Amino acid sequence: MGLSKTPVPLPTMISPLGKACARMDLTAVQDILLKTGYKEEEGADNELSFQEWTQQVRDMLNTKKFGDIAFRDKDFKNAIYYYSKLVAMMSVPSGTVFVRRVLSYLIIGQPELALRDAMQAQVWLP
Repeated sequence: MGLSKTPVPLPTMISPLGKACARMDLTAVQDILLKTGYKEEEGADNELSFQEWTQQVRDMLNTKKFGDIAFRDKDFKNAIYYYSKLVAMMSVPSGTVFVRRVLSYLIIGQPELALRDAMQAQVWLP
């Protein structure tokens, strides 16, 4: 069964992200994700004491940084690589990282993996 190309009517109050998703405009979705950053998760791991500032935390922050740089530069294969590495390092997965990896999978044509991550993102960012 194929997908219909008929546009879906949009509710009157829809967010810019919702509009971009309804249009299936992946470039607009990426722009919105870059502009909003990690606002839903602010404060989650920003308040680290000196004792908690270990090599593991530095490695995790560097991995996130490299993933974000790749994502910003539209290098989606490397973004997936770094975000996957980051997810494996985190004790509490980041919903925003899953969302960024979802978009990366969609752009490189791997919708099954995108769906898997989208379901994970919903768990962490309902």
